[in-house]
Amino acid sequence: MLLPVEESSLFLSLYQHLIGFAAGRLGGISGIADFASFRAAKWEAKAEARNRLLDNMALLDAFVEENPGGFRETDLSNVLLWRHFVHTDFVIERALAKCTVFLTEDKPPRAYGVLGLTQEFDDMLPCPMPVFVNAVLLPWKGRIICDGLMSICNVILGPGIRAELKDVYRRAKAAGIVMSLEPGWRPELPHVRQRPKTPAIQRFLQKTCPATLTEFKERFGMPAWQLNGEAAREFGPWDVGGSPVLDFDALAVYANIIRNRVLHVYARNDRIVYATVTRQVAWSKADCKPLPGHTLMP
Repeated sequence: MLLPVEESSLFLSLYQHLIGFAAGRLGGISGIADFASFRAAKWEAKAEARNRLLDNMALLDAFVEENPGGFRETDLSNVLLWRHFVHTDFVIERALAKCTVFLTEDKPPRAYGVLGLTQEFDDMLPCPMPVFVNAVLLPWKGRIICDGLMSICNVILGPGIRAELKDVYRRAKAAGIVMSLEPGWRPELPHVRQRPKTPAIQRFLQKTCPATLTEFKERFGMPAWQLNGEAAREFGPWDVGGSPVLDFDALAVYANIIRNRVLHVYARNDRIVYATVTRQVAWSKADCKPLPGHTLMP
């Protein structure tokens, strides 16, 4: 993923002016002494001037104060945060939808979510990821960017190292991918999907429910009410075709076994064949009145 074009243009202008300014203050570095000479220099000279800047980050304050490029004050405020840079060896491990993952070789490893400037990392690298690089990461408006002056190790990795790096990535991801270098930022830990809680009725049936209605009454007492025969089947489940779904001849209702639930126990020849629960509801006479324009079935 890349920075928006206007953002990358602003960063490059600030960064190149800064390196040219720092090189001039340090007496010139490989022919670089200002912005124009930096733009005209070869890659090796640019990288050397950049490295000298990283060793002299106190020059950031002087650059912001003098503002040789005539930048806006709001733009210069981003420069001061560059003192929180990270310069080390990385493995560019994979590209995600929102960023590219740079892994450190530290123990434990850290994973940084990095944005490109003008070119996708896939297009910059000489071989497929993962690839070893030496790079500088910088904070930019709450995100992390690579300055583009990378040293790339042009080696194709074997399956063993690739598998090991995948394991390193999983461990680093578990600690949270770093998405900002600004002070006080903390990675958001990945959401761990919790195992769904077993419904109370399922726990009851698996661990507590007796096999017969007689044993049920002996253990839990008499039900709030019980129906038998045709009266019971009137309150059983029916399909849309008008046929009963269950074959049972007794229904016992308990309101004091499962918290906040009314338990319905269906039995056939005393053997429990089905159970279900409904939420406890406080009914009133008004709830039993038919809707306007309707009548109750006889």
